[in-house]
Parts: sequence; C-alpha cells; structure tokens
Amino acid sequence: MKIKDDIVGFYIKRFIMSRGFIIDRPGFISFRISGKTNVFARQIVFPESFFIELEKKAVELIGEEGKKLLYSIGKKFGYSFGAVGKFENIKDHPGEKVKDCVVIATKFVEGVYANEVAYEIDVKNRIVDYTLKNFAICRKLGYDFFLASGGAAGLVSWIFQDSTIEGVLYESIKTGDFYTCKIKCAPKPVLQKIAKDFYTETNLEGLAQDEQTYRTLNQESPIQYSKSFQSYINSGVFTYSKGLITYGNERFLPFEVSGLFLLERGLSVNNKLKKIIFDAAFLTGENIMANYNSTDVNDLLEFLSALGWGEVLLFKSQGKKYNVSVRYFPWTKWYADVDYIIFRGLLSGFFSKIYNKRIVFKKPQISVAQGNLTLIFEGSASS
Repeated sequence: MKIKDDIVGFYIKRFIMSRGFIIDRPGFISFRISGKTNVFARQIVFPESFFIELEKKAVELIGEEGKKLLYSIGKKFGYSFGAVGKFENIKDHPGEKVKDCVVIATKFVEGVYANEVAYEIDVKNRIVDYTLKNFAICRKLGYDFFLASGGAAGLVSWIFQDSTIEGVLYESIKTGDFYTCKIKCAPKPVLQKIAKDFYTETNLEGLAQDEQTYRTLNQESPIQYSKSFQSYINSGVFTYSKGLITYGNERFLPFEVSGLFLLERGLSVNNKLKKIIFDAAFLTGENIMANYNSTDVNDLLEFLSALGWGEVLLFKSQGKKYNVSVRYFPWTKWYADVDYIIFRGLLSGFFSKIYNKRIVFKKPQISVAQGNLTLIFEGSASS
C-alpha cells in the first residue's frame, strides 16, 4: 500500500500540479485536465494569513457561532470542490474500491496544502483519519474549522456520497513553531465516541455549478497586462516548489473560487462578521504591498491581476476619489448574492498602502452583459 501511495503522490505533485495548474495566462489561474473526464476550475492564489486572521477573529469575537459557521462553510466548500474537481466517488467505485478515491483526493490536497497528509481508511464504517503535517492554517493555529475540519468533512462526504459524515479535530501536537493536526471524518455516532463537541452540516444541496456557464464566464481572454503568475515565479517574486507557493515569508494557497463566495455568503449574517471579513482582507492587502518593491499603481495592479482576479485597472483618480474596474472577475452562480467584501477589503488595503492613507471601496456595480463578470468599484480616502 505504501508503494502505491507514493506513486499516487508523485503523480499528483509532478504531473497534475505541474501540467494541470495553468498559471501562465495574465489575469487568470485555473486547474485544467483534458482526457476521459474534462476538469476546469477557476482559481486564485490567496495569502494564508487572511484565513488565519479570519479564523482567529471569528473565534475570538463570535465564539461558538463563529466556529460553527466556519465549519459549515468549509464542509460545503469541500463537497463543492469534490463536485467541481470531478473526484470519483463510491458511485463510480463501490465497496473497497472507493479507497482509491480517498487516496487520490488526499494526495491532491497534500500537493497544495501540506508537506504530508497521512491517513487511515475504514471503508466499511466510512471513517477516514488524517494526520496533517505543515497543513495550511492549522499548522499555525492548532485548529482550523474552515479548511481542515470542515473542508475534509465535505470532501469525504462527497467521496462516500454521505452528507452525515462530519469532521472533528481531536488532537493538535505542537513541535517548534508549528502544529500537527489530527482530523477524524466519520458518521455522527462514531464521532460521539471520541469527541464531546463537534459541528454538523448536512445540507449539501444546491452547491453544484452549471458547468457550461461556469466555463464560459471564467474563460481566459486577453487583457491589458502582460505578466502572469508564472512571470512572477520566473522573476523570483514567488517560489513554487512541490505545490507550495511562498512570497517572502508568506504562504499563498491555490483556492477554487467557489470558496470565496461561500465564505462571504456564509459569514455575512451580521455586521460584526462582515467587519471581521473586511478587516482581515484589508490587512492582507496592506501586508502584500508592504513586501512588494514598487510604488507604481499600475505595476501593483498588474501584480494583483496575476493572482487570478482578472483585469484590475485604475480608470479614474481625482482628489480623494478612486475608481477601479475589474473585468473577468472570477464567476460563480452566487455572483449576485454577495457584496464582494473580501475583494473590497483586499483592494482597500492595497490602495491604502500605495497612497499612504486609508482608502475604502464600496460595494461594486455588477455586470455580465459582455460575457464575463465585470465589477466597478468606487473608493474614497478618509478625511
């Protein structure tokens, strides 16, 4: 079994991630595989620090409600990711054969989020135990309700086609500056034997995207910029090794765009949570700019575009007012259901750092009339 697992891991990291991860198109990042099953997933790369700050503040300021919401959103994202990525499941491979589906999905996640994800699989009882080493977010906090606990539960639920499977972090082991986190995914009666408290989310309906619309509105198109994410890797701004992306001391995570919309929809239930999202994104934008060696606004917006956001342009700057257009913004079917708090916060942090004054962008105007998602943002500087 160990030899087979190593071969799968090698295949995921050296073939899938190197050839399926499309990073040489200005304004666009995607995961694409053509073959018996065609897979397309629009991606962005986003700083790990955003998710760390979001989890910390949600837990500190909202408590149990924050944990429960993050878990619920994470499980929905994990399930949605399984669907968008067309991961094979127990319907395709019944019985013990489904174990291979778990292995492949696990190695895929390991290839972009961790140094190692060890696992034990009990198909009969639908149990998967994970040991996460240097896994994003959890490695620094010792907990992670969104990606590690919820995300794992959602992906395992997809593979077993069982919405009752939940995930719980039952042990964190700190070695040096980082934690190794242990997650158990299993049906509720099993988890009740090892954990007094864990969260549940069984409503996984309505998460699938219309594949043709998703592809059409996220398709790559020429933009005014020439630099892609690959350009910034080639120039040494980013490093990309064995699926792990770093920028200075910051780790960046490839992230299928449904997660952004699910996060914002799920956390926008009250103004306190909206502020937590905005503030985390604002700080992220400031920190990115603090580490980038340029003061030219167009150069900086080209850099932002290369992270997968489409074509980000400053088209008007007058006094304390700033207008930014974003063509080819990542689209999902929830595009009209959100206020774009995450991107507004990121953009506000960017501009505040560039101009050395607090600049805040409002909810954008939205259009899909040109066959892509276009957003127009208006920002203003504080007096």
